[in-house]
Amino acid sequence: MRRSFLSVSLMLLFLTACGDGGAADLFHEASALEANKKPAEALALYEQIVREYPKSDEAPAAMYQTAVLYYNVQKDPLKAATTYELVSDTYPSSPFGHKALFAAGFTYENELQNFDRARKAYDRYLKEYPDSNMVESVKFSLQHLGQSPDQILENLQESAPLVEKTEGQ
Repeated sequence: MRRSFLSVSLMLLFLTACGDGGAADLFHEASALEANKKPAEALALYEQIVREYPKSDEAPAAMYQTAVLYYNVQKDPLKAATTYELVSDTYPSSPFGHKALFAAGFTYENELQNFDRARKAYDRYLKEYPDSNMVESVKFSLQHLGQSPDQILENLQESAPLVEKTEGQ
């Protein structure tokens, strides 16, 4: 009995180790495919990592990359934005959690002009990541939500204090 328990334990340990290596190997392969200008093949591998190894160390990065490829390759900003939100929902404490939520807000705002969804993403960002280095950018985006770049520039110029020339200039 003890021997079979040891055998089963060793087999489980082996399978667990192979599982983690599988995700790492797939991620490395997907990254290489991306570098070799084969984004569709890379996307399939990133999606496989998320599906088959959702608890692996590579899963947050793989899901984030799927969103990037949905946007850049498939030209599907809605699918990208919702996937970015899913990254933040699924892996909030990973390094990709806050980046993905910001990217979701940015995509909703600038690509989809869905200002309600952008505001929700940005507000959530401020609540969940108040110490992030991107907080000021999120606040700026919220303050100018829905404005064109020209409107933002005009507002900034109007709010800037006038600089008076001194006699020496």
